[in-house]
Parts: sequence; C-alpha cells; structure tokens
Amino acid sequence: MTKSKRVMRKLILSKLHELLRDQSTALYPTEIRFDEELSLHELDALLAFKSDPRLEELRHALDRLENGTYGICISCKSPITQEVLDKDPAQRVCQRCEERLVHMEFHHTRTQRPQPDVVSL
Repeated sequence: MTKSKRVMRKLILSKLHELLRDQSTALYPTEIRFDEELSLHELDALLAFKSDPRLEELRHALDRLENGTYGICISCKSPITQEVLDKDPAQRVCQRCEERLVHMEFHHTRTQRPQPDVVSL
C-alpha cells in the first residue's frame, strides 16, 4: 500500500458515503443532506442499524486500517496492490489469491454436476 493511511481512510469513507447515498434515502432523516461530507460520527450513526454486506466490508476495511492489517492479503499475507485497493478499498485478498479462489469455485461447481436419477426395474 503506497498511499497514506489518511488518504485510504478518506477513500473508504467516501465509498461508504456513496453507498449510503445510493441506497434508499427515505430511510434517513431529511435533515441529512448527502451532498455534504459527513463526519465519521454521522456515518457511524447512519450505519448503526443498517445491515448490508457491502457496508460491512467497508466497516471492516476501516478496522483493518486502524489495526495495521489493511492492504495485506488475508490468505497469503502479501501486499495487495494499490491499483486493486483504489478500485475496491474493502478488498481483503491479493489478485493472485482472488484468481485462485475463482478458479477453485469454478472447478468445484463443474465437478458437482447433478447425478442422473437411477431407475430400478
């Protein structure tokens, strides 16, 4: 990870803000305007009762940023490229491990074809 912790935190928070803005704004008080930058406390308040997998991923990215594990692959412990983190700041695995996982899932689904029913006479 070559960008500073501050820059990456801002990127993650902007993704959270963007996701919240894109979701149903009817759930949020009308006094909150999404055209302004929200503070971390305001984002926490909005996220407190929201259950959404993508929001969870971004929250966990903030936690990893704070505890020093952000940008490190959870599988092989190698650094995740800045290019990948710029595209998805919540990314938890490096490109090599991502490709390996996709390959394994593809192989697994191909080998688990339904067996034809055997009819006994």
